Amino acid sequence: MRSAGIAPLAATAMSFDRHALPLVVFACSLAATFALQGYLLLQATNIVALSIAILGLNLLAGYNGQISLGQGAFVAMGGYTAAILLNRLDLPFWLAVPASGVTSMLLGLLIAIPAVRLELLYLALATFSLAVALPQIIKNKFVAMLTGGVEGLTIKRPAPWSALGLNLDQTLYLYAVLVAALMFWLVSNLVRSRVGRALEAIKDQPVAAETMAISTTFYKRATFCVSAFLTGIAGGLGALTTGFVSADSYNIFTSITLLVGAVVGGFRSIFGAIFGAAFIVLVPLYAENVAQGAAWAVFGAATILIMWVMPEGFAGLCRTLGARLRRPSLPLRAPAASEARS
Repeated sequence: MRSAGIAPLAATAMSFDRHALPLVVFACSLAATFALQGYLLLQATNIVALSIAILGLNLLAGYNGQISLGQGAFVAMGGYTAAILLNRLDLPFWLAVPASGVTSMLLGLLIAIPAVRLELLYLALATFSLAVALPQIIKNKFVAMLTGGVEGLTIKRPAPWSALGLNLDQTLYLYAVLVAALMFWLVSNLVRSRVGRALEAIKDQPVAAETMAISTTFYKRATFCVSAFLTGIAGGLGALTTGFVSADSYNIFTSITLLVGAVVGGFRSIFGAIFGAAFIVLVPLYAENVAQGAAWAVFGAATILIMWVMPEGFAGLCRTLGARLRRPSLPLRAPAASEARS
């Protein structure tokens, strides 16, 4: 009787956590608009932007099983699109960022048409080639008038939302939070829908998925394009935050760092992307204070330690702790008949 009453309470608590936690995170993010200032607010904006890029990688690799080492190219496409639209066309920044996602999605579609027929390491190598090639194309003399060549582009600073009493840093952060909230909400609903179940079926049992009339090619291409769109959005937000874009800022190390963030945050986790983004932004930042000149060595050591302690990332640790806290107490064992007679 006692356990029968505890089980519904545990289910109710689980449902409450699933719906309330995102709202709590969103509320805290909004409060940070006024709680943080200067450099800290800049880093917070970077975390929000990179969480969107890692979200796209989680969707691609964690839910659909496609390993990409070319996400840095989509970040670059998004960043340069935002810079060109702001500098050349004087487009408002709140329109330039969605346009960054669209151009990255078009690039993703161009790559996805032949690439999704590849599997695992072959797909990883194909996307790796994209990440290596695109920065060189950006610096090419034939497009230098548009991209700034090796010197890059300094982005015009947009007007802040002064009507809300915000300065520019607060405006960019708040805009990034609103965009991120929308992207996380859309992806969260996507993976819980029929489409999400199809993606997982393609990842876990591709032959069975085809026998169930699931078009694996279509879903893989669509997932690749959505992932590129999210990564392009992150690139546009990042370019606005830094106020400068350069081909050298989007090297292959960008793709590797995003992959590390996805693994540390936890694959097949929506909100693990936030943990991963915080890790790849904050650990190198504070590691420089611990070991000057060896920040990335500390970053590598911290990554190895986390993978050893938490093989499923931060999200896996949170799921494990949450399951233990919500586990109902076992009912007292009734004495056997022989024990009762004695």
